[in-house]
Amino acid sequence: MISVCFYGTLRAHFKMTHLEVEAYSVKELIVAIEKITEVACRKELKNALTFVNEINFLSLKKHNTALKPGDKVTFLSPASGG
Repeated sequence: MISVCFYGTLRAHFKMTHLEVEAYSVKELIVAIEKITEVACRKELKNALTFVNEINFLSLKKHNTALKPGDKVTFLSPASGG
């Protein structure tokens, strides 16, 4: 299972801070989260700052980053304001 943590406005969006999900890539993980939570979230999660085991996934293979049991994925909502 993949340990998933939500921060920022994503916590309010999902009404949770943590979730355990089975997935083999970040792309699969996003689809699985949407199915489990029954919340339309694909756009929010694709735009979120994403870390796999504390490494920004932009320095990995982005949404194609492979996941294995025990990995931790963190989604942070992008900063906003004015």
